[in-house]
Amino acid sequence: MVQPGNQAVGVDNTFRRKFDREEYLQRAREREEKEKERLKPKPKGPPVQRKPLKHRDYEVDLESRLGKTQVVTPIAPLSQQAGYYCSVCECVVKDSANYLDHINGKKHQRALGMSMRAERATLDQICFLLDRICYFCGAVRCSHC
Repeated sequence: MVQPGNQAVGVDNTFRRKFDREEYLQRAREREEKEKERLKPKPKGPPVQRKPLKHRDYEVDLESRLGKTQVVTPIAPLSQQAGYYCSVCECVVKDSANYLDHINGKKHQRALGMSMRAERATLDQICFLLDRICYFCGAVRCSHC
């Protein structure tokens, strides 16, 4: 114990952290500056023009892996892992329903350079298609016509 007359001068023996007003004001200013930087609008270049959606020109192969088993190893490359591999997005999807959702989805279509908007049909295009539909069976270009 310290005698009443022998107290050490200038020694902090309370073991509590003291509130330093200047330090916390500086931290608050730095945080506000970071917030301002983050919220500033970033300079944007010209908007990217993407092609409208179009029909696939290939057949989606979902049946080739039906009923087959596959050994899964942790060191296999993505294209050889279990599931359906998308070479455009370089991802593996675990089942056929999710694979169809992926290839019809926004991320995949953007990777292909397409927007998610379909091209508007003109009146002439619609009339042309309606003229080609068979009155008897509803098919386009059938044997009845």
